[in-house]
Order: sequence, then structure tokens, then C-alpha cells
Amino acid sequence: MFQPKYPLSFSEVDGAYDSIKDIKENIKQNAIFLLSISPGEWPNNPEIGCGIRRFLFSNYGSQELMDIHKTIKDQFSRYLPFLDIRSELVEQDAYGSSLIDQNEIKLIVRYNIRPLNSQDFIEIGISE
Repeated sequence: MFQPKYPLSFSEVDGAYDSIKDIKENIKQNAIFLLSISPGEWPNNPEIGCGIRRFLFSNYGSQELMDIHKTIKDQFSRYLPFLDIRSELVEQDAYGSSLIDQNEIKLIVRYNIRPLNSQDFIEIGISE
């Protein structure tokens, strides 16, 4: 099933909005939504979502922030069970500088699409 491509843009070919036609891109968008949605936001399904935004002001090393991995694993196993998932928090940028000193942290979620035997990742910055 096709879904609109975000951000929304008009399409003369696909109808009202551009659509995602590639299965890998569709899965990636679903994974981004699952990470971004907070529990209670999705109509008719209040349990769905990891709620990454709620970690925006968490102190690094706090139990709440460390529990993010369990939340991600639980949500993906329930709503996208065909993905093998690994998440990690990155503390340094590409140059070796501490992101924590800059009040930032990055979450990287790597996944394998089992039916396609294809890997991809999502990188989300969590900063003030």
C-alpha cells in the first residue's frame, strides 16, 4: 500500500500528494513514525509509539534515557515484527568531539528487513 511522502508536496501524477512507491522507503517512513509518535497520539491505538521527543530534556546517563532501547525493541517487535532492530546512543560527532558537552546526543536505529534481507538505519538527533 502506498502512503504519502513527507513532507507533503503536490503531485500531478500520484493525485493530491507525492507517494512512496518503494517498499524500503515505505518501511523506513513507518519506522520513523513509530519512533516519533508518543503513546496516546495515534487515533484508535493509544499504545503505539516510542515517543523519542520525551527524551529531549533527559539527562545523559539517566535510567529513563537508557530505557529507550527497551522501548524501541518492544515497539518494533509488536508493530514492525519483520524487522531485526538495534539501537545505540552516540556520544561523539564524526570529529571525536563530545556531543554531550554540546547538550546533544544522537540515536541511531539500525534495522534489517528480514523478508528483503536489506539493512538500513535511522539517525535522530536529540538536543536542546
